[in-house]
Amino acid sequence: MSTRPILFPALATMMLLFAQCAPASTNGQQARSEQSVAIKLMTSLPIVWGEGGSMQDILSGDSKPAPIYRHWQDQYDMEAVDSLEGLKDGSTDIVMLVQPRAMAPADLAELDVWVREGGKAVIMTDPDLIWPSELPLGDPQRPLPSGLLSPLLKHWGLELVSEDDTASSVELEFADYKFATVGVGQFQAIGQKTSDGSVCKFSDPQFIAQCQIGKGYAILVADADFLHDQLWAQDTDWRDHGESDAMRFADALIDQIRNVSKD
Repeated sequence: MSTRPILFPALATMMLLFAQCAPASTNGQQARSEQSVAIKLMTSLPIVWGEGGSMQDILSGDSKPAPIYRHWQDQYDMEAVDSLEGLKDGSTDIVMLVQPRAMAPADLAELDVWVREGGKAVIMTDPDLIWPSELPLGDPQRPLPSGLLSPLLKHWGLELVSEDDTASSVELEFADYKFATVGVGQFQAIGQKTSDGSVCKFSDPQFIAQCQIGKGYAILVADADFLHDQLWAQDTDWRDHGESDAMRFADALIDQIRNVSKD
């Protein structure tokens, strides 16, 4: 497996695309640690209970959440859910879709309406997930090898595409973050701007899309492999302090979206 760096010279600017809407913050770490940020998470990745975690393991407390999920639990009011029913009750600040399983049409419609009315979403969807698993092919607990959000993305004027060399190990380096992943996808704009004024802006290359959708906002990342802690072996902060640049990057996405004004 080859390793090649991908530099994002425009991403420092990219992370500020919503800056005109966001209030100034003097302490990003403090913003991250506020437990009041209520996040609903949908994912097929085995990060919540560990791979193959049984109900008995869950009930006995022997399940093994992944480091990224434990980190999110420490930082936010994080709830893993199987449905987005009840989004409109006002108790959710951010919806996170991280390589979710096939979503029911009702959930997709609920999310779309919620975002258009002022909701916020962080979406990580990988066209070629290379997530190690000991479960046999076809096991429903295996993470999805390819994102299944095409209906939602198309509705928002986006298409997720994969690179030719999907098995290539890459090193992402931009802003203050540097971490490894396995292959990255890209987003492409399709169609024209919708009648409600929805518009997306992209990093260069188009690994990240930041979109205003009606009155709401979404940040989309064309990768999910970077959340696997096996890829953090070269990160000295992870080895020495238990916090990786991949974690910080995910936190930055959450900070960015939560600080966007709904006005």
